[in-house]
Formats: sequence, structure tokens, C-alpha cells
Amino acid sequence: MKSGRRNPKSARRSGGSPDAGPSPVDFWRTVPDAGVPEPITPAADPTALLRSLGRPPLPGQASADRYVATVIERAAATATAVAASADLLATEEE
Repeated sequence: MKSGRRNPKSARRSGGSPDAGPSPVDFWRTVPDAGVPEPITPAADPTALLRSLGRPPLPGQASADRYVATVIERAAATATAVAASADLLATEEE
């Protein structure tokens, strides 16, 4: 006698699974225009959050916080450059 359960592998092969995700048609649909983004003000101190969390708990890695801070500063500089290239940086008046 067969049980009432379906084999999960056969459901994946048949494509009939309800949690299979969006269809290709849904993925490639046209999305509405997002509009004009707000001007971006670069962070005055991009490492403030890192410092507020304290030193990373990495035994034997006394300078780990400096390396993480360097990555954060580089990411902030890159984000600022991208915003500037798109003419999205806030001006002094804004």
C-alpha cells in the first residue's frame, strides 16, 4: 500500500513544487521607475560603528581592528566615488 506522501525529488523534477521560486517571465518583467534618488552625504567617520562595538574578539590578533577599519574606510571611499560619478553627492547647500 502506498503512503499519501509525494517523493520530494520527483516534485523537483516535475517543476510542480509551489516553492520553486519565480518563473523566468516574472524575473525578466519590467520594473517601475525608482525615481530620482536623494543626494548622498558621505559619512564623516565611517568607522564609528566599528569602534562602538569594541575590539573584535580574535585572540592573538591584536591589530585586527585596524584591518577591519581599513576595509570599512576603503568601502566608504569607493561608495563616495560611485556616488560622485553618478552626480549624487550632496552639496554644501543641501
